Amino acid sequence: MDLQDRVRTVAIRLHSSIQHPGQDKETHEMHLTGELIDKKGITYLRYEEKQDGSRVSTTIKFGEEESLILRGGAVSMRLPFAINEERMGTYGSGPATFDLLVKTNGLEISKNADDTGGRFDVQYELHGEGALLGTYELTITYMEGTQ
Repeated sequence: MDLQDRVRTVAIRLHSSIQHPGQDKETHEMHLTGELIDKKGITYLRYEEKQDGSRVSTTIKFGEEESLILRGGAVSMRLPFAINEERMGTYGSGPATFDLLVKTNGLEISKNADDTGGRFDVQYELHGEGALLGTYELTITYMEGTQ
């Protein structure tokens, strides 16, 4: 990393809701510690979670017009977000990988005035093979420091 790179430890609150067609809405909340990275004018949030004894690392690239979630490990995923647009993404678990159509219905990124924290909100639909797989809402808040 060069001199203009900045890495900070952050406490993260991740709140998600998922509405699969014909099913009740599911909500999940996690509290994690991660890193907020400012690199060449672009901000990234990186954290790791454990799922069923396996690790999944997540990197989110924040952008006002476009954002991207990349996950790797037990689950691999690439979800590109662009407001009111459809983009191609992928989801994989084990040897199988599936193409997804990501339709972003809402995207908002905000930082605290003192730049010690912020919020990432995205609402999106995932489609696979022409069918709606689910409607998702993800809110991530982060603050410098640890939990």
